[in-house]
Amino acid sequence: MTDAPRVRPKRDWRRGWGGPFLAFVALLIFSLWWLGVFHSASVRTETSPALSYIYRPYTGSFHAMEKARQEDIKSLPPDMRGATVLTRIDAERRGADGSTQVVAQLGVLTTATQTTPPGWQRGSWPAQRVVAVSVRANPAVASWKAYGALERWGKASGIAIHYPTLELLGPGDRYRLWMPLGTDSTGPHAAQDSRP
Repeated sequence: MTDAPRVRPKRDWRRGWGGPFLAFVALLIFSLWWLGVFHSASVRTETSPALSYIYRPYTGSFHAMEKARQEDIKSLPPDMRGATVLTRIDAERRGADGSTQVVAQLGVLTTATQTTPPGWQRGSWPAQRVVAVSVRANPAVASWKAYGALERWGKASGIAIHYPTLELLGPGDRYRLWMPLGTDSTGPHAAQDSRP
C-alpha cells in the first residue's frame, strides 16, 4: 500500500498579524495622545499680567528657532534653566527660499530683581488686554494648534492676527499664546498664516 502524497497546507499571510497590528495602532494612538494632538485649544480674552524676562534676539528660520532656543537655555545659570520659556515674535515674513523667517526674542521669565546673565538682555511685557489661547501639548503641536485656533477666532471676530505675540511654555506641557487687543490689530505687522 502506497502512501498518498502529502499536500502542504497553504499559509494564510494574514494569520498572526492581528496582535502586532493592534499593538502598532495602540502605540500610535498613545503617541498622538502624549503629544497632545487630541487636545483642543481654548480661546478667550483676558488681561495678561505684567511680565519681566531675559532674552536673546533671534532672526532666522522658524524651523531653526527651537534649536537656537535650546542652545540659549544651555548657556543660562543652572538656577534659571527650569523657568517658564518665553518667545516673543515681533515680525514674520517669507524668505526667498519659501521658508518662514521670524524676528523674535527667545528667553525665560524672571523676577524684576534677578541679575541679567552676561550676553542676555532684559525685556518686559506690560499688563494689557489680550486674546489668550491655551492648550496642553508638546510645544511643536501646541504652537500649530494655538495659532490655528487664533486664526479662526480672528476670522470670526473680524480682527486681523498681528504681532507681537507672546508664547509661554511650561510648566510641564502647558502652552499659552497671547496677542494684544490694541488699536494696531490691523497695522503693518499683520501676520500671515505661514506656520506649518
